[in-house]
This record gives sequence, structure tokens and C-alpha cells, in this order.
Amino acid sequence: MKQLIYAATIHASKGHLVGVESRSDPGLSRVIMVGMPDAVAKESRERLPAALKHHGYSFPKGKVLFNLFPAQIPKRGVPIDLALAASLLVEEQCAVAPQKATLFLAELDLQGNLHPPAYGTLLASLAAVEKNVQIVTAHQAANEAALAPGAEVFSFSNLKEVVDFLNAPSSHLPMTPPRKSLDTTVHPRLDEIRGQQHAHNAAALCAVGNHSLWLQGPPGTGKSMLAQRVIHLLPDLTDDTAMQLARVEALLGPLTSMPRRPPFRSPHTTTSAQALLGGGSPLRPGEMSRAHGGILFLDEMPEFTRPSLEGMRQPLEEKEVRLQRAQDWAKYPADVIMLATSNPCPCGYLSHPKIPCRCSDNRIESYLSRVSGPLQDRFDLFVEMGPVAADVLDGPPTTQPDEDVIDNISAAKKFQRSQARGFVCANEASLAQIMDAGINADAQAQMRKASTLLALSGRAVLRCLRVARSNADLNLRTTINIQDVRQALSFRPLSAQQKITTDKHRLGERLNQHHQNRLAPANNRD
Repeated sequence: MKQLIYAATIHASKGHLVGVESRSDPGLSRVIMVGMPDAVAKESRERLPAALKHHGYSFPKGKVLFNLFPAQIPKRGVPIDLALAASLLVEEQCAVAPQKATLFLAELDLQGNLHPPAYGTLLASLAAVEKNVQIVTAHQAANEAALAPGAEVFSFSNLKEVVDFLNAPSSHLPMTPPRKSLDTTVHPRLDEIRGQQHAHNAAALCAVGNHSLWLQGPPGTGKSMLAQRVIHLLPDLTDDTAMQLARVEALLGPLTSMPRRPPFRSPHTTTSAQALLGGGSPLRPGEMSRAHGGILFLDEMPEFTRPSLEGMRQPLEEKEVRLQRAQDWAKYPADVIMLATSNPCPCGYLSHPKIPCRCSDNRIESYLSRVSGPLQDRFDLFVEMGPVAADVLDGPPTTQPDEDVIDNISAAKKFQRSQARGFVCANEASLAQIMDAGINADAQAQMRKASTLLALSGRAVLRCLRVARSNADLNLRTTINIQDVRQALSFRPLSAQQKITTDKHRLGERLNQHHQNRLAPANNRD
């Protein structure tokens, strides 16, 4: 006999259908549930008698057996109350078996009212669509269930309405898919930030090539303001990316609509590695996966714990987070643009042109070493920001209007899609692909020379060429030239020791000049 009644479970962060069978036999009154149900699933057998009785259906006396299969998959994450009730009512001939395989996705209270799952509705719906199974759920979960392309969803408020549907399915029509919501959010504008032209250029390249960006400078120079405005430059999510992000969010709670705009996640510096990457029991995605297709912003990056920062190295390269536990495993998407900010030293004023730094060399070196060299290598763009003069802050905008910048980025994105070169965004390209896409001899010579002088690693060279490729795309050029390479090299960070030496030299020059200025009046009097 074909299986017609299904529940759902969440396993390995995916939805799976669970067949539900019931049988009642004479004997002592007891309810047995087999097939690895968790504690929540077992509690549903205590609610069923009251829910059935409230709508005039009697719970069988004697032994009642519920079988959930396949037995090897744990049953957890999604309520199975409604599926158990439907199976029992069909078994007791109080309702007609569904004409088509049906997923019953809701929790029952003692009055037989339907309640939505706390999370996982979209994942269960996607599993149902894959098996060509229709869905019966609570009104509150219907919109989320209908987000799965091709889902046939029926929603009801209580058990009696579900029975009426089973007895007369032709009198009910599936709900129409929800309309795409419009993004009415007013984003802060990038052109509100005065000065900082180099940082503005980096923001545009970040949006064109999905490059990671690190902003460093004294307090109050606009690092966080600029980072929070880059999201405004990114285009809408593609359908595939939106669905991947929706699957991640469905593991954490109910969805109201399909995401359209790239996410912006800004975890606090006290965020643990588990919260950042994912974990827990059962496994849940972390902030990095919730930023998939958008921006993960680490404000004051050196203040994050070392395990949190080092744990991101592999996901940044592979664009996914893989978690492995003794009894569970999961793989989450994590194609993010990482933005980070930091001060040049603990007091913040090492690179300030006027305020002297109060930190010792050892303290500065300890602070800068909190971000390891391999993680620094994974940043494509590094910008040292300084204070802006008061007359510039009070003056008119110093950069292009946001509308022009967005138009330029859109043109570059269109140009990227038109090129048959094996990649779209430069951050996806291998070294061979970049070379095959076009780079002139002067640019190659400049890159080789810089690689030797700056002691760039192989990863750093590749990232420089990726930025150069994005700069060429932004200017709608098929071939990388020497200006593109020089622009890319201008965004490479100095090593920790180089920064200490350079900034301390600047500080020494300022102190000497200050000392000479103080002695000048006395010399004049003499």
C-alpha cells in the first residue's frame, strides 16, 4: 500500500519526510511510539487524546502503536502531532485517507487547534516538494511553506477543519504563493562620509569583486560608518542565493518572506566561536552563515577571541562552514564579504598626525599580533584611514553621489557576466583564470617586482591580482594594466613589525618637531 501520511524531521540541517503508520489493538491502554522519536515527539502522545476528544473523536482504548520510518533518522525539530492524529483518524475510519501523499505539519494543543513549528517549516516544505507531496499546516506557517517553489499548501486552524479537508478535498484550493516583499528600508548614504577617497575606492572594489575589506585608523575617522554603508552598494540577491539564505534562517525561526537584499551581520566582540561559526545541540548555523550572500562586519576585530578569528580562515576560503559532531554533522553556506575595523594600537593614536601614542612597542606588537598573518592574508583590501580636516567635514560631498557609484557597479557586474572567462566575480577566480582573462606585460612585471620587495605570499599575490581584475572590471576593461596592479598594491597591509617601525618613525618626527617649536621662542629671545 502506498504511504500517504507524512510528518517531517530536521536531520543534518535538512528537511526529511517521515512516514507515519498507526495501529490499535485490544489490550492494556498504552501508547507506543517507535522510530527514534525525541522527547518532544513523545510528548505529543499525551496531547492527542484531549485534542481528539475536544472535536468529538474518541481515542482508541487498548494498545495504540505509532511507527515512524525510516527508523534510523532521529525525529526532532518539527512537531509531528497533526501527522499522528491524521494517521489515527484514518485508521479508526473517522476520516478518509488522503487521495495524494500529504505532509501534516503542525502542533496540536489540548483543544485541537493547530500551531506552527517553531522553526524548519521551509525545510520540511522543500522536502515535500522534492517528493511531490502536498502540505497541510497551520495558518501561521502557510506563507513560509509556500516559499518553496512548487509547494501545494493547504492551511487550517483546527483538527476539525483538517478532517473536513480529508473527507472532501475537492472543496479546498491550495493557497497562492506569497508576493515578493518590497525593500522600503532607507539605507544611510556612503557620500555622507567626507574625505577618505581611498576608502571610498576600496568600498566600490569591495562591491564589484566581493572582496574582503579591512579599515584601520584612529578613533573617529569614520571606519565603522563607512563599513556599515557598503551594504547599500551591493545588488539584490539572486534567487539561488536567497533560497540558500532562507534555508539557513529557517533553522533558527519562522520566515515571513524570502530575503531579497544581502544580509548585514555585525556580531559583538564577545561572540563565541560557536555563535560565529555554528554549533550547539542540535547543530545550528552561526553568524557567518547568516551573512551568506552579504556582509559579515567585525568591528574592532582584534578584540575578538583568537578561536573565533582563526575558525573563520577555512570558511573564508571554501565559502562554507562544515561542522562535525559525534552524532550529527552539518554544512552551511558562508559566501560572505568580510569587513573589519581596528585601531592601529591599543590607545588608538599610533598613526594620528597630532595626538601622540602612549603605547610601548611590546604592547603594540601584542595588539597587532591578535590577528594572525594567515588571516590578514585573507583580506583583499586594507585601508589606513586618518582624521579629516574640519573644513572638509563641514563642506560639500567630496565623492561621487551614491547613485553614480551604484550605476558604475551595476555596469561592472553586467560586464562581468558578459565575459566568457570561467568566473564572474574576481574573488572566485584562480590564478590561471586571471592570467587567461588578460593581463599585459607591464602589469606582470610590476606584480613580480612588488612580490619580491614586499615579500608577498602566494595567496597575497593571487588576492592582489583579483583586486586588479576587479579594478579593470570597474573600468570596463578586458585586460589588466599596470595602473590596475598599482591600485591593488596600494591596498596591501604592512606587516605588524613594518607598521610599528613606520608609525614610530612618524611619531619620533612629530615629537622632535614639537620639541623644536617649544625651544624656538627661547632661541629668539637670546
